[in-house]
Amino acid sequence: MAGVKVSITIQDDGFRDALTRLLDRTANLKPVFDEIGSALLATTEQRFESESGPDGSPWAAHSPATLLRRGSNARKLRDRGHLYQSLTYASGRLKAEVGTNRIYARIHQLGGQAGRGRKVTIPARPYLGVSTDDRRMIGEILTDHLAMAVRR
Repeated sequence: MAGVKVSITIQDDGFRDALTRLLDRTANLKPVFDEIGSALLATTEQRFESESGPDGSPWAAHSPATLLRRGSNARKLRDRGHLYQSLTYASGRLKAEVGTNRIYARIHQLGGQAGRGRKVTIPARPYLGVSTDDRRMIGEILTDHLAMAVRR
């Protein structure tokens, strides 16, 4: 390097040890993302209970045809419970995902035309997503993990 340079050496053993522990413990964040995935799955399941989206807005009401077929007490997106029961999460070193393997899940999340000839309009009833509270929770999980990594 030409010109001027500044070199910093950490001589505080406690600080150097804490930094080393932090680097060692953040090399594999899978346990952190596993915790985040589990927490996001729980909030997604809560949306089925509250029948509301990640932004807190209530899901669209049942159509008159659905009310006739299933009754006025029918819960949204819970006809047989397959969609709810299929919710799962996966985590890796750098990610957490919440979702389902049900083919029809997309139409319920985004809404659209369905059925033969696409004659039925299904309103969007978003259940997947990250709410403001979820973001706060993710931040707390990350902060707690990093704080524990430095303390140990």
